[in-house]
Amino acid sequence: MIPQISQQLTEKLLRSMPNNKGTIQLNGQNLPMSYMELSKPTGKYVYRIFMKLFNLFSRNGYIRVVGNTCAPGLIFPNIPQESNPKEFIQKENSCGVLVANVLGNEKFKHATTIPAEPFMLVHIEPNLETLEDYFNQFSSKYRVRAHKVLKNSQSIEFKTLNNLPSNDWISQCGKLLNHSLQNKTIAIGQNLSELIHCYQKTLNNQFKVHGYFLEGQLVGFISFIEEDNHIHATHLGIDENLSLTYSLYQRMMYDLIQYSIVNKKKTINIGRTATEIKSTLGAVPIENSFVLFTKSIILRFLLNLYTNYIHKTQVYTLRNPFKTA
Repeated sequence: MIPQISQQLTEKLLRSMPNNKGTIQLNGQNLPMSYMELSKPTGKYVYRIFMKLFNLFSRNGYIRVVGNTCAPGLIFPNIPQESNPKEFIQKENSCGVLVANVLGNEKFKHATTIPAEPFMLVHIEPNLETLEDYFNQFSSKYRVRAHKVLKNSQSIEFKTLNNLPSNDWISQCGKLLNHSLQNKTIAIGQNLSELIHCYQKTLNNQFKVHGYFLEGQLVGFISFIEEDNHIHATHLGIDENLSLTYSLYQRMMYDLIQYSIVNKKKTINIGRTATEIKSTLGAVPIENSFVLFTKSIILRFLLNLYTNYIHKTQVYTLRNPFKTA
């Protein structure tokens, strides 16, 4: 299971999102609802036309999402196996497709299940005092790699950005996030600076942003929600011109682990993507998938066709850096 951010904080954040569309009653649960907007900075013309049509249907209410794709991993509805879409979709007059992110890869009788990349969770032992204590749990090979990451990135300076005025960093972070996502189809809207600002002004001190500077220039950032014993990573951006030899991606992850050790957190959800890299840092996968409900038999047939014959599940190899007994 994934430790969850509190319902109060989750609802506060999701209500502030520009694509928020109120709530929906789903099997006795009153859950936040939104529309999904796909975008891709680069891509073929025909593909981008398809996305525009998708977004048109979505904004008009035909496609609805339980929770919000701009805040993944915060809402996992409990959906009974025998759930019939007519029971809840009919209450939304214009809704033809309802999408929900659920844990596991369970198949539902009246829905299509599409596997997603797993969320990666890091567990922090309560007796740890320093990052070096964490590294000492690694086998020698991975401990050497971890020290090399810190050595490679030692010229990059760390700063906490959320303590600075918003105008000093939000637009820059939006550009870095856009660079990191430029080859991906994303579902978090096109105005990424506005999205980060939405998190910052809604969550205040519970939203943290770590910035990374090289020769005075911001070259990367990672943001996260902090609450009680848990950290939930949200956005990450790295300058496209920064050499991979700096190992900044892994450095950011280790800094999150160090922050969690110092502040006595128990778990870190470092999000989806880069599954194999994150596993080398000690993260373990939490399987999840998207369940699509529709009243249309034809549309359900097409969704099943896509899932079975077109959709490609991400291939990755899990690593275990820890010493074995």
